Amino acid sequence: MIKGDTPFFYTQKAKDAEQKLIEKVHLMKRKIKKSAYDIKEKLRRKSEISRTENYVSIIMGVLLLIMSWSAQIEWLIWLSTISIFSNVFLLTIQKNNLFS
Repeated sequence: MIKGDTPFFYTQKAKDAEQKLIEKVHLMKRKIKKSAYDIKEKLRRKSEISRTENYVSIIMGVLLLIMSWSAQIEWLIWLSTISIFSNVFLLTIQKNNLFS
């Protein structure tokens, strides 16, 4: 054997290892793309349904506002008012799609 000469076995082993590494990289790329697609689909489906949550939150805020008004709890009045306004704002953003 000549110094610096690599036997065929080692070069073939290196090529096999390289091929396996390339296959693993492609597999990981496919998994990442599939995960990203699944997340996008889940967010898209959730954005279609989420308007109902805002309506429910507004109703809950109105009920909380009425109860806190009758009990004269000032901080709860402000909290429910802010909750109602924020949900109305989110609802208008979703309806108009201002930020998408």
